[in-house]
Amino acid sequence: MGRTYNVISGDGHVETPPDGWREYVPEKWRDRAPKLIRLPNGADGWLVEGQPMLHNGQNIKGRGPVKFANASYFHEDGSLREGAGGGLQRLQEQDLDGIDAEVLFAPVFVARFIESIGDKDVYLSIVQAYNTWLAEQYTAVAPDRLLANALIPICGLDAAVGELHRAKALGLRTVQLQQFPNGSGAPKPEDDLFWETAMELGLALSPHLNFGGVVWRGDPRSDTSQWSAEAAMSQHAPMAPGATLAQMIVTGVFDRFPEMQLYFAELNCCYMPGMLFYLDRNYHEFNDWFQVTLKKNPSEYVLEHVLFGMVGDAPILKMGNVFPLDRLIWGSDFPHSVGTFPNSQKYIADTFADIDDALRQKILRDNICGHLGLDPLAEITETPVAS
Repeated sequence: MGRTYNVISGDGHVETPPDGWREYVPEKWRDRAPKLIRLPNGADGWLVEGQPMLHNGQNIKGRGPVKFANASYFHEDGSLREGAGGGLQRLQEQDLDGIDAEVLFAPVFVARFIESIGDKDVYLSIVQAYNTWLAEQYTAVAPDRLLANALIPICGLDAAVGELHRAKALGLRTVQLQQFPNGSGAPKPEDDLFWETAMELGLALSPHLNFGGVVWRGDPRSDTSQWSAEAAMSQHAPMAPGATLAQMIVTGVFDRFPEMQLYFAELNCCYMPGMLFYLDRNYHEFNDWFQVTLKKNPSEYVLEHVLFGMVGDAPILKMGNVFPLDRLIWGSDFPHSVGTFPNSQKYIADTFADIDDALRQKILRDNICGHLGLDPLAEITETPVAS
C-alpha cells in the first residue's frame, strides 16, 4: 500500500508571483493584468488597475517573522521563498509540515484587488487565466494533493455559471465565492441557477471566510426601523460568516436547496458558538417586527449546511458542550501569518491531545474528503524527486 491521506489542510493559499497565470490572459489584455514590481528596499509590490500599490506582507509569512509590508516572494539569491514556488515545491513543503494535501484558495489580497478593474472582459479574463493556470500547471503534478479551489468571478450570473462549467471541464472539485453569484453583496432569486448548476456538476462550495454579507445597518444613530431582517438577525454576530448566513436563511436558500453544503475556511472558530446563539436570539427577539417565518431556528440551518474551518483556534476544541466539533475542518493557513507551518504536526499533537481518535480523524481528514468527494483511503501521489 502506498501513501494515503492522513492529514489534509482545509486552508492553504496560492501566493506566487503572477508570471505563470499572466501568460493565460489573452495577449490583447495582458498589459492590464496585475504586475509585480521590485521596490528599492528589495520588497515586492503589486500594481493592480484602479488600486494603490499593494504591499506583500502577511500573505507570504512562511515560517516568519510576520510583516505587514516590505515582504518579497524571493530570497536575496533570487530563489523563491517558502509558499511562493510552484506545485513541486508546494508538495515538498507539505512533506516538511507533515501534511498530505491542501485545499488551495486564491491569493488573499490580489483576488480582491482585481475586482476594481472596470472592464468586465478584462477582469473576467484574469479570473479565467488564474483558474486555467491553477488546473493545467500549478496543481498538475499532484491534483489529489494540491486541491485547487476555482475562483468565481463577481461580474454577473452568466459569468459565474460559465466559470462553474469551466471549472468542471478543467477537472477542479471546488469553487470559491467572493460575492453572491449575481455579483453583488446580497442574494437574488437568479442565484438559484448557480446553486443548481454547482450541485448538478458535483462542485463543492468552499468560500474563504464569507461571501456577500453586505447588510445595511446605517450608523449608531440610524433609524433601525429601516433595517432588513437579516441585518437585525446578525447585528450581534458581526464575525464572518454571520451576515452571509443570515441572508441565505431569510431568503430561503437552504429551504430550496436542502442538500447544499458550504465550507467556510479560517473562521476564527472560537466566535462561532456566540454567532449561533445570537442568530437565534435576535430572530426570536425581533421577529414581532419583521414577521419572517422560518421552518427552523437559524442555528439549525447553519449546523445542517455549514462546515467550519479552524486554523490556530485551539480553544474551540474545549467548547464541545456548546458547539458540534464534528463540523470542524482544520487548516494550516500556509503561507499566511497566523498559520502553523512548519510546525503543524506539533500543533496537531498538542491541540488534539484530548480529542478521541474518531473525532480527530473527522476534523483532520474525513470532513474535507466528504465535502470534496475524495476517497480518504485512496493511494495518493508521492512527492516527485526534484531534478
